[in-house]
Amino acid sequence: MHRVRKLMKLGSYRYVQITNDGDSNKIPEQWWKCSSVAVKFWLIFFMLGGYLFYQDYFEIRALAMRHLVRLSEEPQLPDELSSLNGYLINTPGCRIPDMQPFDPSVKKYIYPPEEESCNEDVPPLFESNFSAVYMKTELMPLYKNMTNSQTITCFYDEFTRIEPENKKPDTEVIFTGNWKEIRNEEFFPTGEFVKVKCQNDLNKVIYEDYFAFVPAKRIETDDDPVKNKPNILIIGLDAISRVNLHRQLPLTTRLLKAMGAIELLGYNKVADNTFPNLIPVFTGLFEKELVDSCYPNQQTHFDTCPFIWHNYSKQSYVTGLGEDCAWIGLFNYQKVGFRKQTSDYYYTTFSRQAELNIGSNKDFNCEQCVGGRRSYKLIVEYIKKFTMRMNLSKTPYFGFFWGNSLSHDYLNRPSMGDPDYHQLFKELNETGSLNNTVLIFMSDHGIRWGDIRKTYQGQMEERLPFVIMKFPEWFKQTYPAAVGNFIKNTRRLTTPFDLHETLKQLLDVDQLLNVRKIMNEKSRGYSLFDEIPKQRTCEDAEIVSHWCTCQQSVAIETDNKIVVSAAKFAVDHINSQLKGYGDCAILDLANITQARVLTYDAEHITSKESVKDYTITLNTTPGDAIFEVTVRQKEGTGNVAPGNFSVTGSISRLNLYGKQSYCITDFHLKLYCYCKSLLKS
Repeated sequence: MHRVRKLMKLGSYRYVQITNDGDSNKIPEQWWKCSSVAVKFWLIFFMLGGYLFYQDYFEIRALAMRHLVRLSEEPQLPDELSSLNGYLINTPGCRIPDMQPFDPSVKKYIYPPEEESCNEDVPPLFESNFSAVYMKTELMPLYKNMTNSQTITCFYDEFTRIEPENKKPDTEVIFTGNWKEIRNEEFFPTGEFVKVKCQNDLNKVIYEDYFAFVPAKRIETDDDPVKNKPNILIIGLDAISRVNLHRQLPLTTRLLKAMGAIELLGYNKVADNTFPNLIPVFTGLFEKELVDSCYPNQQTHFDTCPFIWHNYSKQSYVTGLGEDCAWIGLFNYQKVGFRKQTSDYYYTTFSRQAELNIGSNKDFNCEQCVGGRRSYKLIVEYIKKFTMRMNLSKTPYFGFFWGNSLSHDYLNRPSMGDPDYHQLFKELNETGSLNNTVLIFMSDHGIRWGDIRKTYQGQMEERLPFVIMKFPEWFKQTYPAAVGNFIKNTRRLTTPFDLHETLKQLLDVDQLLNVRKIMNEKSRGYSLFDEIPKQRTCEDAEIVSHWCTCQQSVAIETDNKIVVSAAKFAVDHINSQLKGYGDCAILDLANITQARVLTYDAEHITSKESVKDYTITLNTTPGDAIFEVTVRQKEGTGNVAPGNFSVTGSISRLNLYGKQSYCITDFHLKLYCYCKSLLKS
């Protein structure tokens, strides 16, 4: 057997590989017909030497440059496809299956959402553009008829956020009190937030509306944007798995692919809900570490916490943050937010006022309408205004905008927003807003409750949210090795901590000229511009077994002695968490509906101590709660005593608790508490 060069094809690309295949059909036979053995020896010697030099010195840069061409054709896939065998991630440390969006096990849960109208389909009397609010005069007769009004007079006032007192929630605003009559068809506010009201001839308010703007706060410049300070624009949708994104937003995902965006295929959440999965992105800390460093209790404002946008602000970036469905927002649900405004622009102040005063169609947590508009459309329009203002100002910016209302409580409703997000990204691309911007489109986790969560695929999806990133063309040309590593990492296990390290590195992009291939170092967070080790495991990434999607699992009988003992231990664990909360009833195990034992394919995935993990779905009474828990058993003795069990991570609740836990305020324990007072009703 000769060691020869073999020309292989991978996707739409050809590459050269050294192999022990001596088949003369692979290379023209006459090429090898040399007149002496010595000549053959030296030819092979130089080929091997050249190959090794290529491997050691040019591999990363060549890989990156090939992908710079490929991004426009198939941006999601790196050159590691030869041994996937039905897995999205198939490395020595992690195997994540390639799940189909319409797999038979989940297909029955996927259906078009019901159309709902806002304001009984009566369109708003006023609309806004980048700088003005204007009246739709053609609608005035309609509003007069609806309200039996001879005349309608309209006014506007502006409002701003008030800094709250210590331990008080960040919810209050103040109006100027100077209501101005709207005498023309349009007017130009000078502030950020505007309220419009209209009265009939009896001075009764018959119309109310709210508008948000992005006025200039820094001196505009004629200079071109600084290329070594790329903008950061993070656009988030709550509770959408990577697979569900492709189900619900196909127009958007196809457009992003055509734009050259790159999708992380192994992005694994590290905790249960939004807060503990986004805190690692913005601080590099677990929630408990945040509590220890700057957030000791729920009455503490977040002002002293080390959020990454403060680092950007120190480097002269303009910062903008905002969420819709603000009452359940990242810093607002059972929390008091900030004292001093945390960013230059803070959309959350606006959304809370608008939703509180003219929000409607609230079926679960979020008002689906604000006046005559869909709630999610307001934040989409604000993103357009924000990016337009930043482009005009020509200052670098960090923006984080999170949508809750469209997807927080729904598996299928996100499809309604597909045309709007498609149009958003289309406009950002066509207007040049992304020419100097690193775009991050992402979620925190998949849907956490509902029938789909009772399936194995639903369980996996919940742990695998989507992350898609797009880099400017100049960025890809300037830092090809970094982009090459990023593409490699799309097929590695990644986490919110990696996203944090990436944001840190983007603060000084010159670092990307010297990216690393990490070999033996172990860290819970790597920059996505450094090549993450193939050997990385959930244990290395500090993902507890309950959230880890790398293990394989096998269904086990629910009446198995170990499963029953583990389930009882889990319920006892819940009750121990509720100790000291006398208003909460003691829970009992009602039944076990599913059980799986987790298996490990590689020796280095398990910890040194021999263990076995069981993921169990169970029901408790009172309250008919459905919980999912991963219980670890010390292996070897077969002993089912409580001392041989432990709960890994937190316990997931698969159905809504609604008002069952109204009697406590701890947002962690609300999942588990059933208020005793409900037993009497």
